[in-house]
Amino acid sequence: MYPTKTIKEKIKLLAIILYPILITQVGLYSMNFVDTIMSGRAGANDLAGVAIGSSLWVPVFTGLSGILLAITPIVSHYIGAKQEDRVSFSVLQGIYLSIALSVSILVVGYFILDPILNTMDLNNKVAQIAKDYLIGLSFGIIPLFIYSVLRSFFDALGETRTTMLVTLTSLPINVFFNYVLIFGKWGFPQLGGVGAGYASAITYWFILLIALLV
Repeated sequence: MYPTKTIKEKIKLLAIILYPILITQVGLYSMNFVDTIMSGRAGANDLAGVAIGSSLWVPVFTGLSGILLAITPIVSHYIGAKQEDRVSFSVLQGIYLSIALSVSILVVGYFILDPILNTMDLNNKVAQIAKDYLIGLSFGIIPLFIYSVLRSFFDALGETRTTMLVTLTSLPINVFFNYVLIFGKWGFPQLGGVGAGYASAITYWFILLIALLV
């Protein structure tokens, strides 16, 4: 980040910051897309179950993770005001909030997932795959939301390329675990579409660890 004076300089800086954020967003949602595509190779029921599970999960993640993006302007404000000593407190509060949101999703989901699926015109096999897929994915909700806070912190520092690289690193990890868990390769259990949920959860833990190392 650096001061800008002219419109041209401002547009250039905006572009430098913007395109990594765009790629990061696409990368995060690409994991659910990859889950659906690879599950389709396991069978029609697996494809339908994962597609339904993803369609239920994405709006929840999009809506609630948006709350955590408030860390970016808060931290930017403190840095601009030369109050760097308040940054760590805000980031920690964001992490506490991310954990609280994650636990809330898990608790609410425990009670409402079955009723939601029951209201859909699904055969039992598809409904069970959708439920088990979301259960598998739920093991990664806490690290994913904590990563959202750390990502917002990086973005506030102008390090949007860092978040882009971390997210892009997650894609091959997701594809690998999808492959071995959906199709039961290299000694892993063959879980079908359900394996995509566990693959995503594992990937979320990986990107959190990478972000913490950064």
